[in-house]
Amino acid sequence: MDRHAVIWTRQPSGPIKMGDLVVTEAETRFSYTPQFLELGPGAAGLALLSSPRLFGRDPVVFQNRDDFPLHPRLMSLIPGEGRRNIQRQIYTRMLLARPDRAATALSGFAFEWELLLLAGHNGIGHLDVFPDDLVADAFYAKDAPSAPVPAAASRSRFWRAVRDDVALDVQAMDAEAVAEMLGPTPSAGGMIPKLLVAIPDQPRWDGAFARPGTREVAGRRYVDVVLKIEPVEYAGVAELEALCLQLHVDAGFQVPRWWRATLDGLELLAVERFDRTPEGLPVAMESLYSVFATGRREFNSNQDTDLGEMAEWIEKLAAVANLDVRATQREIYRRLTVALCTGNGDMHLQNLSFLGGPEKVILSPVYDPAPMRAWPRHDVRLAVPLIPEKAIGGFAENWLALGRRYGMTRPQVRELVTWSLEATRDYPAQVQALAAVPAARRERLCDTVRRERALLEKALDAKV
Repeated sequence: MDRHAVIWTRQPSGPIKMGDLVVTEAETRFSYTPQFLELGPGAAGLALLSSPRLFGRDPVVFQNRDDFPLHPRLMSLIPGEGRRNIQRQIYTRMLLARPDRAATALSGFAFEWELLLLAGHNGIGHLDVFPDDLVADAFYAKDAPSAPVPAAASRSRFWRAVRDDVALDVQAMDAEAVAEMLGPTPSAGGMIPKLLVAIPDQPRWDGAFARPGTREVAGRRYVDVVLKIEPVEYAGVAELEALCLQLHVDAGFQVPRWWRATLDGLELLAVERFDRTPEGLPVAMESLYSVFATGRREFNSNQDTDLGEMAEWIEKLAAVANLDVRATQREIYRRLTVALCTGNGDMHLQNLSFLGGPEKVILSPVYDPAPMRAWPRHDVRLAVPLIPEKAIGGFAENWLALGRRYGMTRPQVRELVTWSLEATRDYPAQVQALAAVPAARRERLCDTVRRERALLEKALDAKV
């Protein structure tokens, strides 16, 4: 069975149709429209490895496979199956409540496709997927969201609905309350529940919010954020992530703004979206996971590559996009080394992304730096493996050797690792000062980072 859809995007001049999509069991085929090609080969198209610069008038063809029954960049627009994806619950109920009841008979990719058609627009990045052009026209014809801040009673109903989901009482969750407040808009995936909303653009957040895309309410400017909601079993994660965000700011990394709040008993962390311009226009954003999956047929998970190969892929990408290879490699290695020193073993390929089209590609700001090694179930040193060589030595010695694969000389690697250790020197004490984090989590995290620091310091002393 062939499935058809259209992809649009928003430009400063207005919405424009990017192309037509056909998906069969064997392949994904996408063709750019003549009007989109007129924007030039540097326009941000379907994906970095599926750009107008590479394909022009020829169709983009992706050979589907079991783990990717659809082009990887489009797969990322489907709300994930994780138990924490609030919007997946909403979209599933919307599908099952259709008058024709046809969705009740759908399963597998057929159901995921219907979710994509419902959720595949106004999400992360610049791609908007619709069933057809008429639906796209109707979507863009609506006035920009400017709903007033919900009344206190209504907002409480919203937070009760979210709290039900966070407590995993999915059947009790009032999905209609969430949809009423935010509309059927996509959310970001991950272990921590997230929603896309807009909040007042002020230094402190008073709990007011509106639908994503809202630019102003009652004279107050609003800004789009990813709203993270702390689950019970990850008590303290909002405080820990906020600490790590501030640490990265202090260390000179590019970091989005964020806001912490406690509302109706929920611990919240709102992080400004960097896939939107100040005017609200979308910015192309694609994870390294999507890039790898598009370019390598044998790639199906973070474990199907390693950190050394990742450095080589950064170099290869420069052949098809304007990318500062050395600056990007050095920045990734710097982030990974700080992650080692803070207990963030969750820097997988979906937590590293590119912004922009082939004309100019940059690494996105730091995001999701939560130190998940504080929890035993997530106590993994590296989400993407490092393949050690015994001839070099142990882990720390191989870590220093890895830096040379990221384009640095031996002295530059040693200087960067030394800098990372210094930038995180006070981190254990800062963790211990977070009273909102359970003592067991603090102790586990501090013990972990002290061990990692000791390994790196020993390797530096050994003059490897």
